[in-house]
Amino acid sequence: EIGLIFSLVALGVFISFRLLRFPDLTVDGSFPLGGAVCATLIASGTDPFVATIAATFAGAAAGLVTGWLNVKLKIMDLLASILMMIALYSVNLRIMGKPNVPLI
Repeated sequence: EIGLIFSLVALGVFISFRLLRFPDLTVDGSFPLGGAVCATLIASGTDPFVATIAATFAGAAAGLVTGWLNVKLKIMDLLASILMMIALYSVNLRIMGKPNVPLI
């Protein structure tokens, strides 16, 4: 059952690496970013459906920033994705406010 969730991540990485020829390592930071946004919103009383949509947009924004770093600032694609991956670890902790957010 858990493998189904991670299969979506693997599919995204496959599309990025093989089809788009863009080594996007942002997934390592954007996948937990979605969880951090969703867990924080649910813990604050937001509807889980709305929290899931917000988490999706947060992950998409992380990918857009990676693309922006590569296209506009001319940073090499691998380096841009590594920079975002590292930055998102700090962003995730800042969003949650602490290492773990209890949902129960």
